Amino acid sequence: MTTTSAPDSGQRFGRIVDRQPLGSGPHRVTATYLVRDDESGEIHGFDYSDIVTEGFRTIIIGERVRFEVDPPTGRAHFVIRLDLPEVDEFYR
Repeated sequence: MTTTSAPDSGQRFGRIVDRQPLGSGPHRVTATYLVRDDESGEIHGFDYSDIVTEGFRTIIIGERVRFEVDPPTGRAHFVIRLDLPEVDEFYR
């Protein structure tokens, strides 16, 4: 899902609002995530390959992120998680 207007490039902040499973990828669990821009309210889609992190790339609905928008496509990219869970809490 992409927006209809041409978004500004640069750093944006938002929250993850949805995850839409696609059933593809090596384990059939690849998904498209949707982030709502805090400033504009626009929603931008992205997938796990756009998440900037070491190790397991996943995001939880409601989590805060920082991202950039690709102007030609309106998709989010360079998505950085801001609410990283404590390691002990994540594996309970």
